[in-house]
Amino acid sequence: MPAWRTYLLTALLRAFQIRMRRYSPTHITPPAAYTVRTDSYIVETAAGATPVHIYYPEAAEGQALPVFVNLHGGGFFMGSYADDEGWGRHVAELTPCVVVNIDYHLAPRSRFPFSIFEVRDVLMWLQAQEERLGLNMERFALGGHSAGGNIAASTLLLLRDTGAPMPAVQILDSPILDLATDPREKPSFPGAIPIFVADLFTASYLETSQNAAHPYISPLHAESLEGLPPTLVFTPEYDSLAREAFRYAERLKREGVPAEYQMFPKTIHAFTHVGRKSTAKKAWGLVVSTLQARLL
Repeated sequence: MPAWRTYLLTALLRAFQIRMRRYSPTHITPPAAYTVRTDSYIVETAAGATPVHIYYPEAAEGQALPVFVNLHGGGFFMGSYADDEGWGRHVAELTPCVVVNIDYHLAPRSRFPFSIFEVRDVLMWLQAQEERLGLNMERFALGGHSAGGNIAASTLLLLRDTGAPMPAVQILDSPILDLATDPREKPSFPGAIPIFVADLFTASYLETSQNAAHPYISPLHAESLEGLPPTLVFTPEYDSLAREAFRYAERLKREGVPAEYQMFPKTIHAFTHVGRKSTAKKAWGLVVSTLQARLL
């Protein structure tokens, strides 16, 4: 796809997504978390100046709590921290833990590998500043939604391969784990991610010369998944990405990593943010219970 076309289409879809988030009648408003405090910072990373938003539950006053680092979805070129802000505050209040919401740079202006280096640099900053920020980074989790799930899983492979501190658990919601397979060869459902949008995921995130089967691009294609932390993967039933997420969880199990896969029936991609609030709350409740079991 020509570069000009990629930039034009991603800009148009990004503007459409912003309007849908604001005006869609199916958009889910998370439960209010009035006791949660938000602090925001700018962190210098490989991708540039990265906004980082930290949600402190009331229980954090006077003690350092475990940390959940979250990456929003949006196909690499859409979305922002605001998509997950309400849910992040909700998770912080219920767990309780400190939730860190990274507003990472979007494609195509920021492409692979800058996204995974960006997250790595934020993690290093959190570890260096944990005492000042009131964090316990010896007990942290890393997770993401859709493209954010890809970046989270890829960053974990980078951390493992470079001997960096690893999280106690990773949490992946409907992750993109295989950019090497043509979207036309993936399962198709009514309401699934349109093919032309899935094509833009790859076109916006990768340079044409980059190998989409590289494990830091497509974690499902990693030679080994050994040494990764316990993992929760969950998906909607009607999602073209569900099969690769299931295969990833099964590979983790075969390679000795504790892994749980859960599918939510009669749901479509992004069901944690649009659709039925009762189902979304169950999914976020699964995140909360996993954090409680692994971090507290």
